[in-house]
Amino acid sequence: MANHSRIRWYNPRLNTFEWREVPESDEEALSLLEGSPYSATCTQTYREWRQLGASIEAALIRAGEAAKEQSEDAKREGDNAR
Repeated sequence: MANHSRIRWYNPRLNTFEWREVPESDEEALSLLEGSPYSATCTQTYREWRQLGASIEAALIRAGEAAKEQSEDAKREGDNAR
């Protein structure tokens, strides 16, 4: 049976939230995290959550949250430098 669950997550490549189907594999999920300035953090967060037994869906959401937090921190630091 195909996985047709949808999630709302923060996509670090787009720097915004989006709805998408849940990836069917870790490889597919990790590929969604590539190409952003926060890829290393996202990937580490995703793997840590999966090792703790989280679903692909939950781990991907957490990875997106980590990217959003890092993005907001960078923005605050930039604002403070002015």
